[in-house]
Amino acid sequence: MSYSVNPSVFKSIFAVPTDIVDKHIRLANEHQLKVLLWILRNSPDNPDIDKMCTALKIDKSDAHDYLQYWVLTGVLGGNADEQAMPVKPETVEIKTEVTHFNNKVAEIASTPSKPSSAEIAARLDESPEIGHLFNEAQAKLGKTIGYDGQCTLLLIHDHYGLPTEVIFMMIDYCVSIGKSNYGYIEAVGKDWGTREIDTLDKAAEQITILRNTNSLWKEFAAAAGITTPRPSMKQSEYLRRWGTELKFNIDMIMLAYEEMANHTTKLSMSYMDKVLLSWHSKGYKNPTDIENAKEEQKATKQNYGQSKVGNANTASYNLDEFQEHSLHSELKYERKKKQ
Repeated sequence: MSYSVNPSVFKSIFAVPTDIVDKHIRLANEHQLKVLLWILRNSPDNPDIDKMCTALKIDKSDAHDYLQYWVLTGVLGGNADEQAMPVKPETVEIKTEVTHFNNKVAEIASTPSKPSSAEIAARLDESPEIGHLFNEAQAKLGKTIGYDGQCTLLLIHDHYGLPTEVIFMMIDYCVSIGKSNYGYIEAVGKDWGTREIDTLDKAAEQITILRNTNSLWKEFAAAAGITTPRPSMKQSEYLRRWGTELKFNIDMIMLAYEEMANHTTKLSMSYMDKVLLSWHSKGYKNPTDIENAKEEQKATKQNYGQSKVGNANTASYNLDEFQEHSLHSELKYERKKKQ
């Protein structure tokens, strides 16, 4: 039987990038495609997530997980770390380092197409480990794994390069924080694969970092008046860097928050990141260091001001001396001798 599109449906159309079909139609699951199509149809520049969730009958946290796929693949621009906040606007520029992706990241970024049901069956036949992966994951998730779940697990195992034991630890963590949908699991798997978290020791260390990050988020959210129960992946990355790499506690993070609040109308963790990186480069470790630096800066300005006043008085005195000397000294003129 042949098919053709009814011409009447073209009376009302909207644009869909060709990459969605050419590169993602087999990779993205039905939920990820649904949220993207809704955004392209209704509000591509400023989507109303609540309205979208109502229309598609999905949970808001799940919606953000589905959208993460499009953010990670570059189709959507992510602003998950920004929320409205009533403070005065001002533009500021702070230099920071640029992160360069290595070959591992480039390799993982080229995500393969979804396998067919026949290909999944073939993998099960050739590798008992895949069958064990499916069965154990199904038990941990507490639900039957269908085609989407099998595709997600195969992607994490075969393409992102995580062994089954590490995948099990990752699933346990996702379940423990109440985020067991495949979109989130895939995003975490891609992140771990990119950073080569591929052993039990590395996985245990990463889970500890993630739990500390979640704890730090709760402190930060409570102090900043943020009601979101869990951070986005981008927000988690910022918190991980501040707490684990830069070794800053919540007091320093809130000082950076205050700096940000004095210069922008939105909660921008990217701005806070630049402030904290700047403090770290200067060796500031606690609020006392920040206060001492401000006092030194204030003293320097005062000394500079006093120096300018002193120079002005000296200049005035020298001028008076010159005038006095000029009034009472005899002028002498000597003709230059010819050579």
